[in-house]
Amino acid sequence: MTRPVLLAYTALAACGAAAAGAEPLSRAQAVARALAANPQVLKSVQDVALYEGRVQEAMADALPDVSLMANALRYRDPSLLNSSSFDAFPAELRQSLRPIGANLFDGAAQVKQTVYSFKLGSAIRAARLATTLGREQLRGSRQAIALEAVRAYDQYLLARERVRVAENAARQKEQHLEMARNRRAAGVATELDVLRAQVDLANTRTLLARQRGGADLARGRLNAVMVQPIDTPIEPVDALAYEPLPAALDDVIREAEENRPEARAAALSERIYGELIGVARGEGLPRLDFQAAWGWSVRQPGNFLERDFAKWNAAVTLTFPVFDGRRAAGRVAQARAEQAKAEQDRIAVLNRIRLEAKDAVDRLGVARTVLASAELNVSQAQKVLEMTQANYRAGAATTLEVVDAQSALTLAESLRVEALFEHASARASVRYVMARDPLDEGAREGTER
Repeated sequence: MTRPVLLAYTALAACGAAAAGAEPLSRAQAVARALAANPQVLKSVQDVALYEGRVQEAMADALPDVSLMANALRYRDPSLLNSSSFDAFPAELRQSLRPIGANLFDGAAQVKQTVYSFKLGSAIRAARLATTLGREQLRGSRQAIALEAVRAYDQYLLARERVRVAENAARQKEQHLEMARNRRAAGVATELDVLRAQVDLANTRTLLARQRGGADLARGRLNAVMVQPIDTPIEPVDALAYEPLPAALDDVIREAEENRPEARAAALSERIYGELIGVARGEGLPRLDFQAAWGWSVRQPGNFLERDFAKWNAAVTLTFPVFDGRRAAGRVAQARAEQAKAEQDRIAVLNRIRLEAKDAVDRLGVARTVLASAELNVSQAQKVLEMTQANYRAGAATTLEVVDAQSALTLAESLRVEALFEHASARASVRYVMARDPLDEGAREGTER
């Protein structure tokens, strides 16, 4: 047995063993697993939590800051002995004014509250917009991973279809070889015909082994998208099938510009930098703060809560920056520059989205046309092969003519499978460009039921 044949049989046995314990998996289930475990999506979830934390941090300036303070002090103060007039005191008085150690205990509650600040409102709005931005980024990550999972699933289906086409071609070659041997035994064919059939079969089996290896690699990629062991056996329950999707370019572009997470995120970034301009400008404007404290200051702990030892203070502070070295002006200039950059980013994103829409719609139209032609070619190539084989049996066709007819049918079937894949890929891309679920509605609804 030749090496290509051994490789083909080994791959066949391996695939059969894997399929025996394979788990049925639909396209929607693959997407759901990818969304649940993919690190990019999980990182985006944490980004949203990060932005929500920043909102809480910004809100802190609008809420009172309350703290409890306690202090225990042991001290000895000889400052009176160092007084310049101390030597003028009578000797008896100087001897009685010796410093001794003492205790001092303080306990108080303190409240700080920003009454008004020009930057406070802008900071809170910027933080809230950032949270919305994080949610849009999460939605974008989920859609990107869903598209990646759909494509990986369809690529695995394509690889399996390539294996099926190669298996059909191998069976045809085996039948033709058997026919050539029978005709050779009957004396109506030459040894060259048999040798040509054998070489053709060996080449086809080599191609089959290569296609099986490609299917195994495609399965590994699908497992990687779902973040599960690469060699996990999978048995797809969906198939590559033609599903029409009406898609006018103008409608696709309009819906994409309105709903794509990238477009919304770019617009939000521009608005955020607009609010940060207000924050930077507020650094150089007046602010009004309130601060108060209330508690006790005692030498003996037993005097706590005694009215005579209570202490309190309250203050309203108006801060009016006069000159800060133009620090605030520099920050405003930086924020304006960032906003201008964000505006250009938004324009670039919209331009890219329009190009993606054009590419996806064109691919969808081309795939639809190629698929219709491929469907016709398969039926015609099948008829040509049947007629050529019948002529060969009757001695009216040569081995080369049969091989050519078989190759034509294999090519037609391969083109049909490729066209189905390209149409499915383009259909998912169009839905992704419009910020829709890359899965067809029917696929997800069927899974949910």
